[in-house]
Amino acid sequence: MFIKKRHIFLIIIIVVALLIGGGYYYLNQSYEPLKGNNVYIDQENIIEYDKYYYYKTESNNNIGIILYPGGKVEATAYAPLTDMLSESGYSTFLIKMPFNLAIFAKDRADVILKKYGQAINNWYIVGHSLGGAMAASYLDEGNIQKFKGIIFLASYPPNNVDFTNTNLNVLSINATNDQVIDRNKLENTRDNLPSGAEFNIIKGGNHAGFGNYGPQNGDGNSSITKKEQWDQAVNYIINFIQKVEED
Repeated sequence: MFIKKRHIFLIIIIVVALLIGGGYYYLNQSYEPLKGNNVYIDQENIIEYDKYYYYKTESNNNIGIILYPGGKVEATAYAPLTDMLSESGYSTFLIKMPFNLAIFAKDRADVILKKYGQAINNWYIVGHSLGGAMAASYLDEGNIQKFKGIIFLASYPPNNVDFTNTNLNVLSINATNDQVIDRNKLENTRDNLPSGAEFNIIKGGNHAGFGNYGPQNGDGNSSITKKEQWDQAVNYIINFIQKVEED
Protein backbone atom coordinates (compact mmCIF):
# COMPACT_ATOMS: atom_id res chain seq x y z
CA MET A 1 0.00 0.00 0.00
CA PHE A 2 2.85 2.37 0.89
CA ILE A 3 4.56 1.66 -2.46
CA LYS A 4 1.34 2.38 -4.39
CA LYS A 5 0.87 5.67 -2.57
CA ARG A 6 4.47 6.57 -3.28
CA HIS A 7 4.00 5.84 -6.98
CA ILE A 8 0.85 7.93 -7.10
CA PHE A 9 2.64 10.79 -5.37
CA LEU A 10 5.51 10.61 -7.87
CA ILE A 11 3.07 10.58 -10.78
CA ILE A 12 1.33 13.69 -9.40
CA ILE A 13 4.67 15.47 -9.06
CA ILE A 14 5.61 14.59 -12.64
CA VAL A 15 2.24 15.75 -14.00
CA VAL A 16 2.45 19.04 -12.10
CA ALA A 17 6.02 19.59 -13.28
CA LEU A 18 4.98 18.95 -16.89
CA LEU A 19 2.07 21.37 -16.58
CA ILE A 20 4.28 24.07 -15.07
CA GLY A 21 6.96 23.49 -17.67
CA GLY A 22 4.45 23.50 -20.51
CA GLY A 23 2.81 26.65 -19.19
CA TYR A 24 6.16 28.39 -18.84
CA TYR A 25 7.13 27.39 -22.37
CA TYR A 26 3.81 28.65 -23.77
CA LEU A 27 3.96 31.97 -21.94
CA ASN A 28 7.44 32.63 -23.24
CA GLN A 29 6.70 31.82 -26.90
CA SER A 30 5.44 34.71 -29.03
CA TYR A 31 5.31 35.98 -32.58
CA GLU A 32 8.26 38.31 -33.05
CA PRO A 33 8.50 41.34 -35.35
CA LEU A 34 10.01 40.76 -38.77
CA LYS A 35 13.53 41.85 -39.61
CA GLY A 36 13.75 45.58 -40.26
CA ASN A 37 10.92 46.43 -37.88
CA ASN A 38 13.23 48.59 -35.76
CA VAL A 39 12.85 51.41 -38.26
CA TYR A 40 9.41 51.97 -36.72
CA ILE A 41 10.84 52.04 -33.18
CA ASP A 42 14.21 53.78 -33.36
CA GLN A 43 12.99 57.32 -33.93
CA GLU A 44 13.46 60.56 -32.02
CA ASN A 45 9.74 61.04 -31.40
CA ILE A 46 9.35 57.63 -29.75
CA ILE A 47 9.91 57.21 -26.03
CA GLU A 48 10.05 53.73 -24.52
CA TYR A 49 8.73 53.24 -21.00
CA ASP A 50 8.44 50.12 -18.89
CA LYS A 51 4.85 49.39 -19.94
CA TYR A 52 4.43 51.20 -23.25
CA TYR A 53 5.89 53.12 -26.16
CA TYR A 54 4.86 56.75 -26.58
CA TYR A 55 4.74 58.09 -30.13
CA LYS A 56 4.84 61.85 -29.69
CA THR A 57 3.40 64.27 -32.21
CA GLU A 58 3.53 68.03 -32.63
CA SER A 59 -0.19 68.17 -33.41
CA ASN A 60 -2.54 69.99 -31.05
CA ASN A 61 -5.66 68.00 -31.99
CA ASN A 62 -6.04 66.78 -28.38
CA ILE A 63 -6.54 63.16 -29.50
CA GLY A 64 -4.84 60.10 -28.03
CA ILE A 65 -4.86 56.52 -29.33
CA ILE A 66 -4.00 53.49 -27.21
CA LEU A 67 -3.25 50.18 -28.97
CA TYR A 68 -3.54 46.73 -27.37
CA PRO A 69 -1.54 44.01 -29.21
CA GLY A 70 -2.93 40.63 -30.23
CA GLY A 71 -2.36 37.54 -28.11
CA LYS A 72 1.17 36.13 -28.11
CA VAL A 73 2.41 38.91 -30.39
CA GLU A 74 5.23 41.19 -29.29
CA ALA A 75 4.02 44.76 -28.98
CA THR A 76 6.63 46.16 -31.35
CA ALA A 77 5.11 44.15 -34.20
CA TYR A 78 2.41 46.84 -34.26
CA ALA A 79 4.93 49.67 -34.47
CA PRO A 80 4.14 50.33 -38.16
CA LEU A 81 0.50 51.06 -37.28
CA THR A 82 1.33 53.27 -34.32
CA ASP A 83 4.00 55.07 -36.32
CA MET A 84 1.55 55.80 -39.15
CA LEU A 85 -1.11 57.02 -36.74
CA SER A 86 1.44 59.27 -35.06
CA GLU A 87 2.52 60.68 -38.42
CA SER A 88 -1.14 61.49 -39.03
CA GLY A 89 -1.08 63.79 -36.02
CA TYR A 90 -2.32 61.59 -33.17
CA SER A 91 -0.50 60.97 -29.90
CA THR A 92 -0.23 57.19 -29.96
CA PHE A 93 0.61 54.69 -27.24
CA LEU A 94 1.66 51.10 -27.94
CA ILE A 95 1.05 48.95 -24.88
CA LYS A 96 3.38 46.20 -23.69
CA MET A 97 1.58 43.23 -22.14
CA PRO A 98 2.85 40.66 -19.62
CA PHE A 99 3.80 37.52 -21.57
CA ASN A 100 2.35 39.34 -24.60
CA LEU A 101 -1.17 38.53 -23.41
CA ALA A 102 -3.59 41.40 -22.77
CA ILE A 103 -5.66 39.16 -20.51
CA PHE A 104 -3.00 39.72 -17.79
CA ALA A 105 -3.22 43.53 -17.92
CA LYS A 106 -6.39 44.61 -19.67
CA ASP A 107 -6.52 47.76 -17.51
CA ARG A 108 -3.06 48.94 -18.59
CA ALA A 109 -4.65 51.84 -20.45
CA ASP A 110 -5.09 53.37 -16.98
CA VAL A 111 -1.34 53.98 -16.89
CA ILE A 112 -1.66 56.19 -19.98
CA LEU A 113 -4.80 58.01 -18.83
CA LYS A 114 -3.32 58.83 -15.44
CA LYS A 115 -0.16 60.31 -16.96
CA TYR A 116 -1.56 62.05 -20.04
CA GLY A 117 -5.24 62.48 -19.22
CA GLN A 118 -4.91 66.17 -18.36
CA ALA A 119 -3.11 67.01 -21.60
CA ILE A 120 -5.31 64.86 -23.88
CA ASN A 121 -9.09 64.84 -23.57
CA ASN A 122 -10.31 62.70 -26.48
CA TRP A 123 -9.28 59.05 -26.26
CA TYR A 124 -9.65 56.06 -28.57
CA ILE A 125 -8.60 52.48 -27.90
CA VAL A 126 -7.55 50.03 -30.61
CA GLY A 127 -7.15 46.28 -30.15
CA HIS A 128 -6.07 43.48 -32.44
CA SER A 129 -7.55 40.01 -31.90
CA LEU A 130 -7.33 39.19 -28.15
CA GLY A 131 -6.24 42.79 -27.56
CA GLY A 132 -9.55 44.02 -28.93
CA ALA A 133 -11.55 41.67 -26.73
CA MET A 134 -9.63 42.75 -23.63
CA ALA A 135 -9.96 46.43 -24.55
CA ALA A 136 -13.74 45.95 -24.78
CA SER A 137 -13.79 44.15 -21.44
CA TYR A 138 -11.76 46.98 -19.90
CA LEU A 139 -14.22 49.60 -21.16
CA ASP A 140 -17.14 47.55 -19.90
CA GLU A 141 -15.71 47.49 -16.37
CA GLY A 142 -16.45 51.12 -15.59
CA ASN A 143 -14.17 52.84 -18.08
CA ILE A 144 -16.40 53.43 -21.08
CA GLN A 145 -16.94 57.12 -20.31
CA LYS A 146 -13.21 57.74 -20.59
CA PHE A 147 -13.16 56.91 -24.31
CA LYS A 148 -14.90 58.30 -27.38
CA GLY A 149 -14.43 55.15 -29.39
CA ILE A 150 -13.09 51.62 -29.72
CA ILE A 151 -11.58 50.12 -32.85
CA PHE A 152 -11.55 46.34 -33.34
CA LEU A 153 -8.90 44.90 -35.65
CA ALA A 154 -9.85 41.31 -36.52
CA SER A 155 -11.65 41.22 -33.19
CA TYR A 156 -14.96 41.52 -31.37
CA PRO A 157 -16.20 42.03 -27.79
CA PRO A 158 -16.61 39.11 -25.38
CA ASN A 159 -20.13 37.64 -25.19
CA ASN A 160 -20.78 39.22 -21.79
CA VAL A 161 -19.96 42.75 -23.02
CA ASP A 162 -22.91 44.76 -24.34
CA PHE A 163 -22.42 48.25 -25.75
CA THR A 164 -25.85 48.59 -27.37
CA ASN A 165 -27.19 51.16 -24.91
CA THR A 166 -24.07 53.30 -24.80
CA ASN A 167 -22.81 56.33 -26.72
CA LEU A 168 -19.58 54.55 -27.57
CA ASN A 169 -18.43 54.93 -31.16
CA VAL A 170 -17.33 51.61 -32.64
CA LEU A 171 -15.27 50.69 -35.70
CA SER A 172 -14.65 47.10 -36.76
CA ILE A 173 -12.01 46.29 -39.39
CA ASN A 174 -11.60 42.76 -40.70
CA ALA A 175 -9.84 41.06 -43.60
CA THR A 176 -11.25 38.65 -46.18
CA ASN A 177 -8.41 36.08 -45.93
CA ASP A 178 -8.37 35.96 -42.13
CA GLN A 179 -8.84 32.33 -41.12
CA VAL A 180 -7.92 32.80 -37.45
CA ILE A 181 -10.94 34.83 -36.37
CA ASP A 182 -14.13 33.00 -35.38
CA ARG A 183 -16.53 34.42 -37.94
CA ASN A 184 -19.60 33.04 -36.19
CA LYS A 185 -18.69 34.94 -33.02
CA LEU A 186 -17.79 37.99 -35.09
CA GLU A 187 -21.26 37.96 -36.63
CA ASN A 188 -23.12 37.10 -33.43
CA THR A 189 -21.50 39.86 -31.38
CA ARG A 190 -22.72 42.53 -33.80
CA ASP A 191 -25.88 42.57 -31.71
CA ASN A 192 -23.76 43.70 -28.73
CA LEU A 193 -22.62 46.85 -30.53
CA PRO A 194 -24.39 50.21 -30.93
CA SER A 195 -26.59 50.59 -33.99
CA GLY A 196 -24.16 53.11 -35.47
CA ALA A 197 -21.17 50.77 -35.38
CA GLU A 198 -19.10 50.93 -38.56
CA PHE A 199 -17.77 47.83 -40.32
CA ASN A 200 -15.02 47.76 -42.92
CA ILE A 201 -13.34 44.94 -44.84
CA ILE A 202 -9.80 44.81 -46.20
CA LYS A 203 -9.90 42.67 -49.33
CA GLY A 204 -7.00 40.27 -49.59
CA GLY A 205 -5.72 40.93 -46.08
CA ASN A 206 -5.32 38.33 -43.34
CA HIS A 207 -5.16 38.13 -39.54
CA ALA A 208 -1.41 38.63 -39.14
CA GLY A 209 -1.40 41.46 -41.66
CA PHE A 210 -2.45 44.00 -39.05
CA GLY A 211 0.98 43.57 -37.48
CA ASN A 212 4.51 43.15 -38.76
CA TYR A 213 5.23 39.57 -37.76
CA GLY A 214 5.47 36.27 -39.60
CA PRO A 215 2.72 33.83 -40.62
CA GLN A 216 0.24 32.98 -37.87
CA ASN A 217 -0.87 29.42 -37.25
CA GLY A 218 -4.11 28.66 -39.08
CA ASP A 219 -4.20 31.98 -40.92
CA GLY A 220 -5.00 32.38 -44.60
CA ASN A 221 -2.54 33.70 -47.15
CA SER A 222 -2.66 37.41 -47.87
CA SER A 223 -2.95 38.56 -51.48
CA ILE A 224 -1.85 42.11 -50.60
CA THR A 225 1.32 43.40 -48.96
CA LYS A 226 1.51 44.22 -45.27
CA LYS A 227 2.05 47.85 -46.19
CA GLU A 228 -1.18 47.84 -48.20
CA GLN A 229 -3.07 46.35 -45.25
CA TRP A 230 -1.59 48.89 -42.83
CA ASP A 231 -2.45 51.75 -45.17
CA GLN A 232 -6.06 50.65 -45.45
CA ALA A 233 -6.42 50.01 -41.72
CA VAL A 234 -4.94 53.41 -40.82
CA ASN A 235 -7.14 55.19 -43.38
CA TYR A 236 -10.25 53.55 -41.91
CA ILE A 237 -9.16 54.54 -38.40
CA ILE A 238 -8.39 58.14 -39.35
CA ASN A 239 -11.68 58.56 -41.24
CA PHE A 240 -13.55 57.07 -38.29
CA ILE A 241 -11.93 59.43 -35.77
CA GLN A 242 -12.51 62.45 -37.99
CA LYS A 243 -16.22 61.60 -38.30
CA VAL A 244 -16.56 61.22 -34.53
CA GLU A 245 -14.73 64.46 -33.84
CA GLU A 246 -16.86 66.37 -36.35
CA ASP A 247 -20.17 65.23 -34.81
